[in-house]
Amino acid sequence: MFDVSGPQGYFMSKGMYSFERFVKSRWSLVIIAHNRIIFRSQASAVKPLVRYLRERHPDGEPVVIYDKYVGRAAALLMVLIKPLKVYTPLLSLGGKEVFGEFGIPFQAQREVKYLMGFASDQMCQWEKLTAGKTPEEFWKLLHDI
Repeated sequence: MFDVSGPQGYFMSKGMYSFERFVKSRWSLVIIAHNRIIFRSQASAVKPLVRYLRERHPDGEPVVIYDKYVGRAAALLMVLIKPLKVYTPLLSLGGKEVFGEFGIPFQAQREVKYLMGFASDQMCQWEKLTAGKTPEEFWKLLHDI
């Protein structure tokens, strides 16, 4: 369990946030800093991470990230955030590779080759787009699209 305060910064009555609680929630992404939920989203793919990087990341706070599905693209964006740890129910091998390369601690319930169709043998558009790219190159590419 991870001690946090409540939605978007106010204290939760139970005072604890757990991986199990996240998995059962409607949120696709929850970011916690200084014992508070500072960002959450129900959006899919990398949209929530892009929004967080644009709106909140300049704060540079040490954070813990809970993300429902982490592929290579999400992992590259998380490298820019520099989280203390990432928790996910589903991690692609590409995402795991990025975390290993950049020393990002993570906990995943399940690892799959690709996220496309959850455990497919097909690479999704985001995995293709990030092939051979550094976190900075991918971030620049997102700005140019």
